[in-house]
Amino acid sequence: MTDTAALFEQTAAHDIPAEHPLSRSEGVRIDATLALLPPGVETALDVGCGPGTLLHRLPVPRAYGTDLGWRGLRNVQRPAVRSSILRLPFADASVDLVTCCEVLEHLPPADVAAAVAELCRVARRAVLVTVPYREQLLESSHRCPRCGTEFHLHGHQQSLDEASILPLFPVDARLTVQRVWKVRPYSPALLRLRTRGLGLWKHGRHTLCPSCGNTEFENHEGRLLYKLFGALNHLRHPRRSQDNWLLVRADLAGGEP
Repeated sequence: MTDTAALFEQTAAHDIPAEHPLSRSEGVRIDATLALLPPGVETALDVGCGPGTLLHRLPVPRAYGTDLGWRGLRNVQRPAVRSSILRLPFADASVDLVTCCEVLEHLPPADVAAAVAELCRVARRAVLVTVPYREQLLESSHRCPRCGTEFHLHGHQQSLDEASILPLFPVDARLTVQRVWKVRPYSPALLRLRTRGLGLWKHGRHTLCPSCGNTEFENHEGRLLYKLFGALNHLRHPRRSQDNWLLVRADLAGGEP
């Protein structure tokens, strides 16, 4: 089981109804994703569907989901199966559209190319992928007080951008790229000092150490010093200048409706 799968299976991170209210940033990402769908799609597969947050919103007559974890699938109200992204139980070109949103960043870097190839194998017309854009992994990380492991709170294993994503699609695919939702970047030097230097880490409700399984973590975010670093970073970066989400639609050759 991967670290991310353990996070979702052993905590309540995905044990939520798909109709649970979205955050503002999630709402922007979902709306932008839906706006990027190609016209005339009759069948779709949402890979890494979780509890169905996007799957239930797809305006497609026949939409299916797949996810590595059972916990999120319990809330899915459209047909869905459990599977790895690296071995999807669907035939070649069996659905018009394959979506894969906020999944690739959870994979080991060595698996990403194979995962994108598998998405393209199943899709007849198009693949639509979204990932966090140039994420500073340290900003959402913690260090386990029990075993010392440093890990991302949401199981992200890499930071992605156009240079790492676009070359993975077939060379004859027509690519559409968008970036949405501005956030304030965190100064790398301040971030390293706050976290690795002073031990003031980001906190999460579903924090689980992937090495030892520890779930007892102190919340540092209420400390005055933690807040002071946030204020210093605000002075360093007064504007929300960093794009948060990267959306890529690959229209596959020969897949016109």
